[in-house]
Amino acid sequence: MTTHERAGDTDRVVGAATVAAGVVYSAFLVAPLLDTDLDPGRSYVSELAALDQPHGAAFRVVDAVVGIVVVVSGIHVVRGSRLVAVRWAGGALGLFGVATFLDVAAPMACAPSADAACAAAEASRSALAFGVHEVTSVVADAAALVAVALLVTARSADRGADQRASPCEGALLVGLVLVAAPGLVVVLQETVGLGLHDVVGWVQRVQVLALSAVLVTIGLVVLGGSHWSRR
Repeated sequence: MTTHERAGDTDRVVGAATVAAGVVYSAFLVAPLLDTDLDPGRSYVSELAALDQPHGAAFRVVDAVVGIVVVVSGIHVVRGSRLVAVRWAGGALGLFGVATFLDVAAPMACAPSADAACAAAEASRSALAFGVHEVTSVVADAAALVAVALLVTARSADRGADQRASPCEGALLVGLVLVAAPGLVVVLQETVGLGLHDVVGWVQRVQVLALSAVLVTIGLVVLGGSHWSRR
């Protein structure tokens, strides 16, 4: 088997795994079918993986698997491309995977949207309480945004002026907006308060679903062995 053939096989394996990770990352969609008291409008997705939730362990396993696969995908992108922007995007993608995995290591102890005592404890917590989980969540979101922005920039710079944007490039551009905008709303809700307590959960779910679609798109790019990811 030639080096090119081995590289193609690796592209297919890593790409398919990344697509699968993207699909699995949207596992919160099955929550309405499970025995959970969480209101999707008021609760964050991470509350599904809280230690006091009946299916918390399953959601933590999902995040752990996604984190590991995305780290591998990020390393593959870094090693497989000579485009500097794409390699940096791979690094950011790997950081997203690491932060997602660390979310599992520091899950929420309880779901504040469904437990008054938990909500009170969170409201009165010190600056260090829940700190690790909050930091890893912010890092994951920021890293995903950087990765997508760099990939779109790299593709835009790489194609000629007479070439049309590819479907993957368009999908990532839409994904960038759908990750950034809801993320900003959530941050503002948590810091200055926007009065969106009844819908902030839906806003964040749009963001997570967009991240799932972004991972699927990146996986498809790697799966196809595109010069966008390998050159």
